Amino acid sequence: MEPTPHADGVRSAALAAVGLTKSFGAVRALRDVSLEFPAGQVTGLLGENGAGKSTLIRLCSGQMQPDTGRLVLDGREVAFGNPLEAIAAGVVVVNQEPLLISELTIADNLFLYDLGERPGYAVARRGANVQRARELLDRLGMTNYLPDPSTLCRDLSAASRQMVDIVRALSRQPRVLFLDEPNSSLTHEESERLFAVMSRLRDEGVAVVLVSHRLAEVYSIVDNVIVLRDGTFVAAGPPDEIHQQRAVALMAGERKRAVVAEVVADRADTIAGAEVALELEGLTGDGFTDVSFTVRRGEIVGMSGLVGAGRTEIAEAVIGLRAPTRGGIRVAGRPVRISDPGRAQRLGLAYVAEERRTEVFHAQSVGYNLTVRVLSSLGRLGWVSPRRTNAKARELTERFGVKAASSEAPITSLSGGNQQKVLLARALAARPKVLILDEPTRGVDVGTKAEIYATLRALAHEEGLAVWFISSELEEVVELADRVVVVRNGRVTLDAPNNAGPQPIVAAAMGATEGTT
Repeated sequence: MEPTPHADGVRSAALAAVGLTKSFGAVRALRDVSLEFPAGQVTGLLGENGAGKSTLIRLCSGQMQPDTGRLVLDGREVAFGNPLEAIAAGVVVVNQEPLLISELTIADNLFLYDLGERPGYAVARRGANVQRARELLDRLGMTNYLPDPSTLCRDLSAASRQMVDIVRALSRQPRVLFLDEPNSSLTHEESERLFAVMSRLRDEGVAVVLVSHRLAEVYSIVDNVIVLRDGTFVAAGPPDEIHQQRAVALMAGERKRAVVAEVVADRADTIAGAEVALELEGLTGDGFTDVSFTVRRGEIVGMSGLVGAGRTEIAEAVIGLRAPTRGGIRVAGRPVRISDPGRAQRLGLAYVAEERRTEVFHAQSVGYNLTVRVLSSLGRLGWVSPRRTNAKARELTERFGVKAASSEAPITSLSGGNQQKVLLARALAARPKVLILDEPTRGVDVGTKAEIYATLRALAHEEGLAVWFISSELEEVVELADRVVVVRNGRVTLDAPNNAGPQPIVAAAMGATEGTT
């Protein structure tokens, strides 16, 4: 499909993507995506987590190569072998996480690309670079928003680091500027300054592409909206045509709504009368504020929200990896203080972290990884029985369908999906009352994902385990959860039965509407 000409027929597309496809193993991140970014317009690129926005930007800026498809820049087909080629052609990206060298000054970082083009030039002209930086900041009207350019970047706040990255991008005089969550670390005043710069770039004919989950801010500046969902192009148009409510609906789609709603309704009375296994009341700490919700026995609570919303921080506070500053935690109705994960396990809380690579003991066997949390119960007086340990490992392997040659096989011989099953089995080996999972199916294939879902449903609905899982996949939350808790900017914005489909979840996560708590 060729990109559709812009409606006004005047401004041509500065950059067009035609049939872009990109896969990572079995996962298709983009599927035959065709769209355009008009010159002299600010385009809002919208989509939930995993929609393909970041992959699209990487393909457009030379960070990755497409499997199929092509790019057209100002009417000419281009292929960027790396980001420097894209920058030289005028396609520049400002990332959510600033790519700065902390031990260099602001001025050095602003002209860092000169090192690649003329090795030794930027360092040799450090004094002149500081003056150039001052002139650049003055020209862009951003002098008051950064310290002196001779300041080391290691001494800057997160907001100032982001502003340095933005100024550096603007110094390249871009023809196409991608801004990926550029104001996530900025104050309202700093965001207003950034938007003023974006307006000026638009007037100068630059194609500005804004990725942001702050919908109100997006709609205050964009001329055009593009929506992606599940790696596919869904819609494009002016903001009065694709208004906020319609954008949310397009991002969410209709995912098994009727079936899920029926299941949730059937279980509503059972869950309502069940014992509260875990309760948070006004829990506050670094990255989250006044968080309150419950998880009952036999209930699966899915916690949704954008990356960086504070979901992991909440879970880490509950299991003792970080200390809350105020609020309370109750386990089975009893107030508790949890100082470390060992205390959490003794209270009946089991946790599986998001990063599989840091959770697995890579130098050990499958059996060791399965039983490490319960070794003390597999022997006496500090001596661990190999016979009982092997028996426990075999039991867990069979129960959770871990595909391994034997329990003595190296854990590294297992696929990623089977390693994930091992971590789930290990967490459940101690027979917890509450199971807390952070991104439980990240990086696993479709078949393994279905097996994990079936296991969690059986544990909760048949055995009465309380399950709280965090997921960035809306599909997963809608399919698996009995109840949904949405977190935005560290606060709960929605706490409701999972019977209304994905749209209210997306709306609450992106701040498009007021959530209910």
